[in-house]
Amino acid sequence: MLFLLSTILSLGIYIRFKICLNSYSLTLNNIKFFLINSQAYSFASLLPGQIGIDAWRIGRLRKYDKSKYKTKLIKATILEKVFALLSQVFILIYFILNDLLIKILFIIIFILIIYLIILLINKISYKLKPIQKYITKISVKDFSKIIFASIICNFISCYLIYAIANSLNMEYSFNVLSLSSTLSNMSSVIPITPNGLGLSEFIFSEITENISDIENVKAVSTIYFTYRILNLTSHFGIYYIIKILGRIIKNNGFLQENN
Repeated sequence: MLFLLSTILSLGIYIRFKICLNSYSLTLNNIKFFLINSQAYSFASLLPGQIGIDAWRIGRLRKYDKSKYKTKLIKATILEKVFALLSQVFILIYFILNDLLIKILFIIIFILIIYLIILLINKISYKLKPIQKYITKISVKDFSKIIFASIICNFISCYLIYAIANSLNMEYSFNVLSLSSTLSNMSSVIPITPNGLGLSEFIFSEITENISDIENVKAVSTIYFTYRILNLTSHFGIYYIIKILGRIIKNNGFLQENN
């Protein structure tokens, strides 16, 4: 169950980036795309922050970007980072709020604010020449897909953390773990350790201990470390499954040509 949730989360992150690429008319074979992403989140995750992940994807996908300075890939990467951060802020505030009516009001206000930001970006992007090649018009349709995918991924991430805690017999509330895990995920982009290793666990542990009403606090960092191992395992698993699938398709194509 845990590995399945982790795999769904990994695929969701890949799909989110694919939506960002599609918004800039960058399309490629699905097998190739998922293979590159699984490589980036497994092999390249050893570099500090998420620099290795982004560099790997841009490096492997550069031939699909015909623009002079590969600006479409850079735009897609920036777009993903911005919306990933916005969705994390959304999750953070959502779980801080307690009243259901206030939560619904917050969701409406959040959507309106994001749409206003999109309209503002679309209005000023053509006037700011120094950054014009990195910022371009964002369609409302693409925005809706990206923000929805980002929020869904974050909810799955929170639930996976909660499920891990339950499997380790640590009875923390879903709200507490969602707040802790969201802040920990945000800290993973800081380029200090590989993918935030150690730093994220420390933040997760400290926040959980401070906001939890459980008196005898256990080694809560184990929860986030288990979460990290599961994610890494799912990325490697997807990579090897796609490699096998690619070989099967290639061999079948070869056999059909010979027949």
